[in-house]
Amino acid sequence: MRTLDILVHLRQYSGDPPALRAALALSRRLDACLHGLYVAPIPPAAFTSPETVAVLVHESDRHYREAGAAAGWWQQRLEAAGARGEWLVAQSDALDAIAYAARWNDLIVIERPQQQPDAPLGWGLVSRSAFAAGAPLLVIPESAEVTELGRRIVVLWNGSREAIRAVHGALPLLRKADSVVVLDGENRGNSGGLLQLPPFDLRRHLADHAVQAEFQPFTAPDDRGAGLLAAARNTGADLIVMGAWGHSRIAELIVGGVTRHLFQHADRALFVAH
Repeated sequence: MRTLDILVHLRQYSGDPPALRAALALSRRLDACLHGLYVAPIPPAAFTSPETVAVLVHESDRHYREAGAAAGWWQQRLEAAGARGEWLVAQSDALDAIAYAARWNDLIVIERPQQQPDAPLGWGLVSRSAFAAGAPLLVIPESAEVTELGRRIVVLWNGSREAIRAVHGALPLLRKADSVVVLDGENRGNSGGLLQLPPFDLRRHLADHAVQAEFQPFTAPDDRGAGLLAAARNTGADLIVMGAWGHSRIAELIVGGVTRHLFQHADRALFVAH
């Protein structure tokens, strides 16, 4: 099996950040190369005085230089865990840097801050990265206790394009898992229209890829997000695989939705794709 390239977005370059713990847990299960990325943000010029801009630019330059010198910290952490990879530093908007580096990576590990999980209105860096990166995301809640990752996996399945992409991206982890549970909420009714697309059989697809999965029917309650999260927790999974933003972005941001609820309230890792 080929090496997976995993981009690890870090909001700090010292200590024991959750994204790094998650990436190292992944490397214990997969043949992976970990590309650590720290972004020193460029200060916004709008609505800011020239004097303030100069101070902010100086701070951004300082962070950029200090982050570049943190390559030794990164390599020490990898070597101690028997992992391998490289250290990357950017000075730009965080989303631009993540989307750029995602071009040569198979998966992005990104933290979800606890104080501001996906603001404003659920449209923070995590959500925007799901759209812009073109690669699946492993979303790590800042408060998550990441010790093992991918031993017990639950798949939230509804047959959508996004769910299929998430399952496809997660196949290397699904093959290695001790337990895979699929919460099957797909509506297989015929729409009655003229458009007929070939069916996708998830059971067969997983079996063809050497994934043994237990399928459990799932009927969503009125509060779909809370219901799915509760059902996922009941499986004892340490990783949730799901499609992200399968409905209108505007509708989900205004009235809420499954993606927004899980991004804001999940207490374990989310493997998501859009």
